[in-house]
Amino acid sequence: MMHLFARSKPLLGTLILTTAPLPLFAAEEVKYELPDAINSFITDSHADISLRNQFKNLNTSDYGDRSVQTAWGQGISLDFSSGYLADFIGVDASYYQVLKLAASDNFWGRSILHNEDGKAKGFNKFGQLFAKIKLEGEDSYFKLYSGWQKIHKWGALTNSSRAIPSTYQGWRMDSGYGPLMLRGAWVTRYSDRGSPDQIRFETADRKKQIDHIATGEVIYQDKGYSALYFFGESHKYLQRHGVELGWQPESLAENKVKIVGMFYYNHGLSDWTAMNPDYRPFNNDAFHPAFYAEWQQNNWKHKLGAAYTKANSTDHLGYFERHMTKNSRGRFNSMADAWGNDYVGNNEKMVGWTTEYLITPEVKLGLQSAFGWGMKYQGQQIRRGETILFSKWQPSEIKNLSLQLSGGPSWNYQSNKNRPLLTEDGKPKRAVNHSVEFQVDYAFNLF
Repeated sequence: MMHLFARSKPLLGTLILTTAPLPLFAAEEVKYELPDAINSFITDSHADISLRNQFKNLNTSDYGDRSVQTAWGQGISLDFSSGYLADFIGVDASYYQVLKLAASDNFWGRSILHNEDGKAKGFNKFGQLFAKIKLEGEDSYFKLYSGWQKIHKWGALTNSSRAIPSTYQGWRMDSGYGPLMLRGAWVTRYSDRGSPDQIRFETADRKKQIDHIATGEVIYQDKGYSALYFFGESHKYLQRHGVELGWQPESLAENKVKIVGMFYYNHGLSDWTAMNPDYRPFNNDAFHPAFYAEWQQNNWKHKLGAAYTKANSTDHLGYFERHMTKNSRGRFNSMADAWGNDYVGNNEKMVGWTTEYLITPEVKLGLQSAFGWGMKYQGQQIRRGETILFSKWQPSEIKNLSLQLSGGPSWNYQSNKNRPLLTEDGKPKRAVNHSVEFQVDYAFNLF
């Protein structure tokens, strides 16, 4: 036995010497770093929280009876954006929640709170969840996004926000080469800013669902000039073309002068022309040319614009439809889309102006006004206008905090199903409205 043990000692010593470095090797394994292709997916990820407290009140008689629409809600947005795995693919997500603070009986018109069988409710939802891929060269790129996502001023589409933003389901493409960009989108569903529901697009009379909206645009930007053409079509419903031209003269760069002209054209397709004129904004075709100029001087900032609309409608007062369907939002950069009224009636001319004054680096005050004229119904002239005061405070001590207060009167005409309501002597009834809005925004980064 002793002999056997003695013969085993060299073997045992060899095993001990052989295995002695293993703990050191294991420690080195713990320190091993992830490949850059995976590491950037994690290290380039970030998450943010945005808070918006919004109060909106509108006292209006646009549709005959006086309506007081008040809604107050607290919006919470949690946004996550990943880095790109292998510098190629990633994922983004956003969770939204709106808490009800207060509401009147006719709250639904303010699009802040969810209308659940006539009762104002808070709600929550995953507003965004999409995959993203990218390919990049020295002076070119290609990006693709697929899923639920915000789409803002993208071809014929855009979104809007209240306490939270509206989103679409579909895909969106962005590409560029030098000063040229090509972008497009194909969407099939919509989730509104004041609702948790994911809904289909519909005709204006809500009798038919619309399968999809497709859009694309070409943009050229170089040396103070920009040109954009877009095309959009909601399936069998509405077709839109748009051109926007911009100029920022170098000689006036100190005053940040910008001049923009635009032309929008709508053409109704089969499901459009089949609608009853009570719900159809115009017969077959409508167009809207417009321009604006903006500039700054010392603490003053100004914007001045004008527009004209042609939108015939048999036995009705037609108007230019900004949106591609019911349950969507359409791109429209004209000043005719004002705070109080939309100055897009048939034969309507409008002028609008906005003036802001920076009282301190933190506080600004402003005045926005618009006036529209030229519309006629049964031989009677229709005019309307508005004057809105607004203010904004951004304290320098607290990053990403802002407070806004705005409000004022507007004048419109009363209507029902695209027909102005008339007095006993045949004149359009005047609607006198006023609004108040208060908004607090705050955002911060989580990681």
